[in-house]
This record gives sequence, structure tokens and C-alpha cells, in this order.
Amino acid sequence: MHKIESLLLRGAFLALAVSITNVAALAKDLDITAFAGVQRQGKLTFESAPGTSVNLIQTINSTNFGVFGTRISHGHIFGGEHTLAYSPNFIDAGTKTFIYNSNVILQAPLPVIRPYGTVGLGLMHISGENNALVLSGTKFALNYGGGVKFLPAGPVGLRVDVRGYSVPSTEFRVFGTQSRRTDFVEASIGVLFAIRK
Repeated sequence: MHKIESLLLRGAFLALAVSITNVAALAKDLDITAFAGVQRQGKLTFESAPGTSVNLIQTINSTNFGVFGTRISHGHIFGGEHTLAYSPNFIDAGTKTFIYNSNVILQAPLPVIRPYGTVGLGLMHISGENNALVLSGTKFALNYGGGVKFLPAGPVGLRVDVRGYSVPSTEFRVFGTQSRRTDFVEASIGVLFAIRK
């Protein structure tokens, strides 16, 4: 099983490399974002999404694991997005996660403030174990959410993003091993580099 998971992960990274090469050559609007953020267990709903800066600070203060990575998006109104991220303390201090997502993105074609929504599938390679969770291997994950891109004059901007993740087959040890879905919320901020042709 470990060999199959390793092949899936390598295939995902190869697909990412090919996609980035093709996107960079063809895209009219290309955004590359270096981001850092926080994650916490729970579902992303309209009630749980940090709607104000005070709620975002409360979300950051109530977390115990972080994430950083790169997002590459293309398209003016409708396009695609690829995320490659790393969480050194995913859910627990002894658990590490590499995340790859490929999403569709729908964004308002405004010049300075560009809100967007996104949804997609990806892979999470999780390594580590604690007392309650068996977190290892490569898992499929669904992610959904949105955010805002701030694009002032010039090629450098800011991006704020909130999204939910759902991992359908995480194993829990509760009076034996059970498989359940794991949900978590991610809030991030990043520096955006816009390439316009």
C-alpha cells in the first residue's frame, strides 16, 4: 500500500509541474502567491468563516497548527488554481502534511479588489501518529472556500483566503479503529505576484 501511495504522490507532483509549465506559457492572467496561514479542526460554514478582522484574529488564536506554501492561479474570470503547501504540525505536534490541490476558481474581473470562490480536489500526504488518530499515508481531500485579491498598481499585491478541507477516510482509534471524515478550516494571507500579458 505504501508503494501505491508514493506513486500517487509522485504522479500528483508531476501533474503539477506539467500544469504550471503549460499555464505559464498560455495564461493571460497569472497570479503566484506565497502564503502562510493557520488551520483548525471544524467545518467551514458561513457562521464559522471569519467575516471580520476580529473573527480572523480569534481563529488564529484558537489554532495549534500552521501551514505555508504557494498558490498559482490563472484566468481572468474563470480559471484554475494549483496549491502546494506544507503543514509541519497538522492537528498534532508530531504530524506533518504535504498538500497538493487543483481547483477551479471564479473571480470578479475588478481592477483593484478581486473577490473569488474556489473548489477542487487534491491529495494530502500525512505522516505521523498520535494516541487518537492514525494519520499516515496519502489521502484524497476536497477543499472549498474563497477570498480576496488586492491588486494595487504594480505587479505585487495581497491575498486573503479562507477555505475548508474535508478528508473522507481518516482512521480514529476509539475502542478499536474506525474510519471517519476529518474536516478543518484554513485561513491564510499571502503576497501575490501578478503576471499580466
